[in-house]
Amino acid sequence: MSDNTVVVKLSGKALGAVEELSALFKAAKGQKLVVVHGGGVEVDALFKALDLEVIKKDGLRVSPKEQMPYISAALAGMCNKSLQALAISCGLNALGMLASDGKTIKVEQLSKDLGMVGKVEPNDAKYLSLLLDNGFTPVIASLAHDDNGELYNVNADDAALAVARVLKAPLYYISDVPGVLDKEGKLIDELDENKVKALIEDGTVSGGMIVKVKSAIDATKLIKKPVYIASYKDKDLVNNLLSRQRLGTVFNV
Repeated sequence: MSDNTVVVKLSGKALGAVEELSALFKAAKGQKLVVVHGGGVEVDALFKALDLEVIKKDGLRVSPKEQMPYISAALAGMCNKSLQALAISCGLNALGMLASDGKTIKVEQLSKDLGMVGKVEPNDAKYLSLLLDNGFTPVIASLAHDDNGELYNVNADDAALAVARVLKAPLYYISDVPGVLDKEGKLIDELDENKVKALIEDGTVSGGMIVKVKSAIDATKLIKKPVYIASYKDKDLVNNLLSRQRLGTVFNV
């Protein structure tokens, strides 16, 4: 795939940033943009409305097979179609899809204890390349079928990484987090593996951010392209993302 493709993973909070997403989508006409999303908040809300139990283990949603229709309804239904509709209203030829459509990625069960939770690997770029080359904007829900037709719930960060790997494209994780901050609360523009290790050792990076920065470094090694952690609130979101410039904190190999 050509270097002008960009993969964007939207967090739950970013999904609700209609004004910022609208500006991004309007500016993306003619660009090769792939959007990947989860929707844990929407799944939780649906489960609450239906009086279904939410069980999480090590930060992952336990997904029994009998709950998959409801998880799919929230992710592939409410979240995906709402995001697709917003993109269409902004002039994009958006196409809602699952991560496994066109055999783009392959999935298998992560653990029997987690039920229908899948781990993914990149597989084939042909389908996404065809869509992008013909002016479509793929909007991808973090669900995937295996070759037997079994549906799996997939971590959205992992799905986005697999898509970026198959397309050999830079990856932007967009949430309400501006990037990695130093001890004075100032944004760190650029990090590599050695700098990340030092920041963890001296306590600058702690808590949940440790997982994020380690994942970002691992992602750069796999896709051999820059990976970014940035906020939808960043004033440079539209210009820098679509021109594949630095946004938030950039991670390099």
